[in-house]
Amino acid sequence: MTPQAGPHNPEFIDYLLRTPLRRKMVGWYDPRLLAQSAWLVIVANLFGRHSDTRLIEALSTQPQHWFDYSADTDANGDFWLDYVSDIGDGWNSTYAIADAIATPKLAVADAASGATIQTSPGRVLVFGGDEVYPYPSRAEYEARAERPYATAFAGRDARPDVFAIPGNHDWYDSLIAFSRSFCRPERGFAGCATHQTRSYFALRLPHDWWLLAIDLQLGSDLDEPQVQYFQQVAADMDADARVLLCVPEPRWILEDAYPRHSTYDESTTVDFLERRILKRPVDVFLTGDLHLYKRHSNAAGIHKITAGGGGAFLHPTHAPATHNLRDGFVQRAAYPDEKTSSRLTWRNFLFPFLNPKFLPIPAFLYAMSAWFASASLTAADTDDLLTAFDAAVRAAVRDPVNGLWLILVIAAFIFFTDTHVRWWRVLGGISHGLAHLAAAFGVGWLGLLVTTQAMGLAFATLPQLLVAGAITFLLGGLVGAWIIGLYLFVSLQFFGRHANEAFASLRIEDFKHWVRLRVDASGTLSIFALAIDRVPRRWRAADRRGSRVELADDPAAAAPRLIDSVVVGRVRRPAKAP
Repeated sequence: MTPQAGPHNPEFIDYLLRTPLRRKMVGWYDPRLLAQSAWLVIVANLFGRHSDTRLIEALSTQPQHWFDYSADTDANGDFWLDYVSDIGDGWNSTYAIADAIATPKLAVADAASGATIQTSPGRVLVFGGDEVYPYPSRAEYEARAERPYATAFAGRDARPDVFAIPGNHDWYDSLIAFSRSFCRPERGFAGCATHQTRSYFALRLPHDWWLLAIDLQLGSDLDEPQVQYFQQVAADMDADARVLLCVPEPRWILEDAYPRHSTYDESTTVDFLERRILKRPVDVFLTGDLHLYKRHSNAAGIHKITAGGGGAFLHPTHAPATHNLRDGFVQRAAYPDEKTSSRLTWRNFLFPFLNPKFLPIPAFLYAMSAWFASASLTAADTDDLLTAFDAAVRAAVRDPVNGLWLILVIAAFIFFTDTHVRWWRVLGGISHGLAHLAAAFGVGWLGLLVTTQAMGLAFATLPQLLVAGAITFLLGGLVGAWIIGLYLFVSLQFFGRHANEAFASLRIEDFKHWVRLRVDASGTLSIFALAIDRVPRRWRAADRRGSRVELADDPAAAAPRLIDSVVVGRVRRPAKAP
């Protein structure tokens, strides 16, 4: 029986530390996972958008005020805060970041200047969304998110207060598991204290800096209880208070990549928040969702930071291009660099070997397509390839079952195509689908030649059909998966599409990062983006002050380093007029 959780419950922490399970990176092309993820997305979009549980949560829980950290500074007068997003995937990547966050007095090298910068663990740790993959449940939160952080903080003198906002993956069960992990202060998270009772919150930091975190529930706008909450927060702000805003997704990037998709238009929500609720501009935006690091800044010194490198697979930085965005925002930093990102895309040619569990899907598709194509063939039609192809096409036109199968195959690839431009989706989907159907015919033809000519089996006999079907199934899985890898490579490299699908297949656990913020004694905000180029693959058990922990045992692993930094000066200014 699992011990009862609690921020100071040693039995539960000991249970987490001694749980032997280390989860591997999620295999996004596992057929079972694809089916379950599709079902969860459908349910979440059909029901989640029409039954906003944030309203129930806000009305049924105790009132939540803003949380005051304005006096929580260290001996130097500094306040430190860590922001990490997209954490709950494989053990190696998630724990590497957690351990680095928990390390006291972490010194990081600046590759540009060669200087060493001393940083401290945050008094507060903020999770920016998608705290678990592939879908939320009590077991997945404990194994993929809570256990790595419990191990990282075990035996440490200080532990941060933890706050979190949900991402789309957290919302797939209507926040049931998320609320259990982060919205029950009596429970805590990984031995750290939690205080929030809702999926959004506000923190008052030293020198009148405020960190606000909002929940946009699968692309929705702010709900009424959330509006009222931040109106109360805004009423308590001084006129010259400055704001950091945590949001669930980088709509400033998505609206540029998908300009015709109104869901990604951030101007309405952000403008309403700034003008009508806060009545002041936001100085710094922080988000995850995309598993990369990018900082966009404008001439007014406003920064939009995307930092989703807490543990999930890597996303590309080179495509789609996001150098110049709306309202004068220019890309100032990207990690990994675009050259490295482009080079990693070539791994899609290894798609069949990186995703072996996916092979039965194209194998079935090819076997069925070859079966339909060969069902109407006679011995005379097998004299040469062109004759057989002509017979197969005529059969597809005349046989409604055969024709319906081909239509369904093409429709599936049209639906899969990543674009909101209708003609592009149709053209790309048809081209992709036809490539697979042509390859399926070729694989089936090869199976026919092997069985009838090389093996001497009589055409259309049961042994010939069974052996040819087996050849088509086995070879079709490899060929079909390779064509999908080729399609993803071409789509990303030349058209800037399928960034998610192309890199999800690679399951890259390196290039992880998080953001560390410091408000110093003068009120100046410094932002440090810290990264680990290669996370450890091997670990060894060790004891830290009576607690079981795991230490890196991989000489090839990289130490954390500074990849970007920016200073937001303490400039007094009047609030922006509504």
